[in-house]
Amino acid sequence: MSRNLYVAISIVVIVLVALGLLGGLVWANSLYARQHPTETEFLLPWLGARTFLQYGESPYADPSTQRAQIQYYGRLADAGQDPLRLSLPFPIEVLYFPFTMLGDPAWARGAWMALVEIGLAALGWIGLRLTGWKAGRFLLPAVMLFPVLWIYGPLSFLNGSGTGLAVLAIAGALLALRAGRDELAGALLFPAFFRPDLGGALLVLLLVWTLSARRGRVLAGLAMALAILFLISFLLLPGWFFPFLQGLVSHYQHADLITPGRIFAGWWPAIGARLGWVLTGGVALLLLLEWRAALGRDFRHLLWTACLTLAATPLLGIPLSIFDYGILFLPFLLGLAVLAERWNRRRQWLVSGLPLAVLFLAPWLAAFRSASLQGLVDFLALAMPLLLLLLLYWIRWWAIRPPRTWLETARGETE
Repeated sequence: MSRNLYVAISIVVIVLVALGLLGGLVWANSLYARQHPTETEFLLPWLGARTFLQYGESPYADPSTQRAQIQYYGRLADAGQDPLRLSLPFPIEVLYFPFTMLGDPAWARGAWMALVEIGLAALGWIGLRLTGWKAGRFLLPAVMLFPVLWIYGPLSFLNGSGTGLAVLAIAGALLALRAGRDELAGALLFPAFFRPDLGGALLVLLLVWTLSARRGRVLAGLAMALAILFLISFLLLPGWFFPFLQGLVSHYQHADLITPGRIFAGWWPAIGARLGWVLTGGVALLLLLEWRAALGRDFRHLLWTACLTLAATPLLGIPLSIFDYGILFLPFLLGLAVLAERWNRRRQWLVSGLPLAVLFLAPWLAAFRSASLQGLVDFLALAMPLLLLLLLYWIRWWAIRPPRTWLETARGETE
């Protein structure tokens, strides 16, 4: 058998196996979606896109909203119930168009879940490249699968949320920024622009840093991506913007969103809200000081500050869903990478593998042992960001300094 024929057969086999695995993943996801149909994170944008393409109705209009109510409630919504108005901007809604080709909601959601799961696995790979962590052959698959299996991963994709894809784009933007591909970095920041609750603070940091570093091509890349998305959106549906704002207001009125003040108010009704504002103000001041310190510094300093910003975002008083907490993966991975960098490979199992295992198991154990769903959500929403802030400040001195010299590394390997 000639070498070229052998390579061609190998490629065909790999493609067939990959397609088979993908098909099996979509099928398994669709079974779950059929058994657990009560979610709106995917249903509303998918049904809105389908209504728009089938009937030409705006996904923000009353007919689309009523169709969603009948699909979800089995009837029109009663007074006081969530009217299920679409709260995504139309440039993001366009991304759901390919999934409308699957007419069965369970199959469409299964395909969407598969895309998010693959995106989370890719997030592990991009995170390793971004942090420069050369994980050993045993730690590597654990890190790759961590964002998929960590409790915030299933919370996201099982409920149809696309947060994992937004975090993947943000990680890709940081990686492109490190590689000097500024236009690509700017283009990949568009999810942070359309989800300011999730990535708005990071977007401000990155734009200020790139302007101070005279890397304005990042802003040009973002502007180009936004111009294309807005042009397509206004050509397809010129009047989408104000109905979208109405849907966004409705979403914040009815969704079960989280802030530190709401958590503290549940614990201490008399002073909880004020304690939340104290925490938010302290974290915001801390971020401003760190942003100022990062201006004019190298990418290594910027990466630490960006991860600090992501870890602090849930504490800034911005209402978030528990499905959005996948943004915490990058700060956690940076912490592990810096710890591993300071030790030789034989000790990586202790300094990186052990925290990886603990922060994987602890939330799952809390989930299985928790007697209260609200108590579990409060723990996941508050404890992890605070823990990551402590981790990031513990490694700060190492993280913002250049990596160890060759001589230091050689000495470490011989210890």
